[in-house]
Amino acid sequence: MTEPTPTAPDAAPNAPPPETPAAEAPATVNKPPPERRPLLARLFGISPWGGIKLLGLCILVGFFVMAANFDPAHPDFNAGRALGAILKQTVSALGWALKNFWQPALAGALVVLPAWVIWRVVSLPFRK
Repeated sequence: MTEPTPTAPDAAPNAPPPETPAAEAPATVNKPPPERRPLLARLFGISPWGGIKLLGLCILVGFFVMAANFDPAHPDFNAGRALGAILKQTVSALGWALKNFWQPALAGALVVLPAWVIWRVVSLPFRK
């Protein structure tokens, strides 16, 4: 005859074994949906870096507009001719950049690449 196994004094003899923590289902937490931002904040909200990029784009476009002698107050103003002049100046500037791109790229690379390599070598021990 087998002897009964000893049980803890406070445990019921026919009670199921206690569940392990791994077997428990994770508790679901009902989070409220994120609060929607106001329309103007969603429409015009911009990060500082986005503002800097927008300012740079405005300056770049302004150069082309000024190069085309855009003057809407002039009596002979014609929007079609103004847009055509802006397009012509843009195409000629792009043509110049494509033809002469290697010169400023090479001049910049002579300064930037050695400084970049030195920085990478110096900062190597501090990188993970």
